[in-house]
Amino acid sequence: MSLERDINPWGTNPDDAIDAEMSAIETSLDKLLTRDPAYWRTGQKKDRLERLEKIQTKLAALKLRVLASAGDIAEETGAKDVSGWMRTELLVDKSVARSQVKLAAAVTKYELVADGLAEGVVSQDKARVITQALDQIETDPAASAEDLVLAEKLLVDYATHLTANELKIVGRRILSEIDPERFEAAEAKSASARGGARPTAYVLPVP
Repeated sequence: MSLERDINPWGTNPDDAIDAEMSAIETSLDKLLTRDPAYWRTGQKKDRLERLEKIQTKLAALKLRVLASAGDIAEETGAKDVSGWMRTELLVDKSVARSQVKLAAAVTKYELVADGLAEGVVSQDKARVITQALDQIETDPAASAEDLVLAEKLLVDYATHLTANELKIVGRRILSEIDPERFEAAEAKSASARGGARPTAYVLPVP
């Protein structure tokens, strides 16, 4: 297979730059791991933990991007899918690998979630909660395309000051906040069909 499309007119290969950038990350981490946090001041620990959280989220964003386009790995190696390859070659538990691949595919559907990950403000756990909530909204007969767009924006905004578990609660009830009357009616109809009571409403916290 020709590599011509991967080489620019000046004869440099973009893959070389990517490998160099990843090597720089590895080198920086190796150096940081030689430092002893016991000698850091309290303020420094707080600052560095915040920065590490953001770095971790950005690394997750990069990994998810790669996973989303990694179907060719399975084709080349004969694995059932990329999660199977991760189990064999990276020794990642099957359930964990499948969860990561599923999240990678989900994130490609939602631009604001992907942007939040890349900016380091929406963690991988929160991205999973948001995409699951949005997927449920997408299949809700009472929801519209506009509802989905607004729900994504609201959930990404809330992700900046709620934990993943708190965000999960919001995700379950966010449709009722978008259009209370319409969704109360839809819920009442659904509850009547099931012969049960409507769930207790959850009031969204103030951003």
